[in-house]
Amino acid sequence: MKSKTIKIIVSIVLILLSYGFILYKIVSLKELRTLNFSAQHYSSADFLILLIVIILMLCNWSIETIKWKILVDKIQHFSFVKALQAVFSGITIGIFTPNRIGEIGGRVLFIKKGKRTFGVLATGIGSFAQFITTIATGIFGFVLFLILYPDRITINPIFNKITVLGLIFVLIILIWIYFNIRKIKSILLNISFFKSRADQLEYLSETKFNSLFRALLLSFARYFVFISQFFLLLIFFDIHLSITQAYIAISLVYLFATLIPTTTLIELGIRGSLAIFFIGLFSNNILGIVLSTSLLWFINLAIPSIIGSLFFIKNKL
Repeated sequence: MKSKTIKIIVSIVLILLSYGFILYKIVSLKELRTLNFSAQHYSSADFLILLIVIILMLCNWSIETIKWKILVDKIQHFSFVKALQAVFSGITIGIFTPNRIGEIGGRVLFIKKGKRTFGVLATGIGSFAQFITTIATGIFGFVLFLILYPDRITINPIFNKITVLGLIFVLIILIWIYFNIRKIKSILLNISFFKSRADQLEYLSETKFNSLFRALLLSFARYFVFISQFFLLLIFFDIHLSITQAYIAISLVYLFATLIPTTTLIELGIRGSLAIFFIGLFSNNILGIVLSTSLLWFINLAIPSIIGSLFFIKNKL
């Protein structure tokens, strides 16, 4: 009984923290005061854009759910609906934790006790695949930028080329590690941290190539859904870029946002600053850039977090 009471209290605290963080972000966003929320201010096309962005949010997290299901299937079988509940619950917990690390904990609570450590590893593989995707697409965006818009940046060309080559080298290493954990397992077992976790490392190294490849493909699919959302919101706030310009700017925003260590409290601010810099290379509408970044955060994280809290309560986690 005591354990159950503690569990309920912890659940309530986590949900309140999640709601509190969302409210804090909304209230602290000064740019919202400049918006005209009257329906007359927006056309039917504007409302259609918002509707599409919200639908794409559901696509985004549905793709992530399929990816997670693939990776945890040999640990515990989930229906799509149950896996989606786990993913949304993870967002609820992760939204106020550093680098949203709590997402992993929120998901594995749906996995049976005794298997949760393996669930953490499987979820980590999915995050690693998404990280590789962000690096790969960011490098491609950077190369396009240097080729198509060399006059927009004043940094030494030699430095730019060295940076690109360095990032490509890192990407190759990351991809190799992603598909070859088995080959470096013996090296990892010499590290004290992994010595007591040999069985978990064994599980990680035995993940099938097919599962890893599918997870990587789904990560790319999710990334391009996300870019489409951002592009549509830029249009919504009267920032009209070509598809190439939008891809370059957005991919660079998330490349550098991924490479810069942050906590959730400053994540939106960091992304907003990067968006102003990179999207600002093609547009002077600074307010629109900030609002696009903020609304994207609200749609992709705040709304799912609220939905996830309902699943969290329903499952009495």
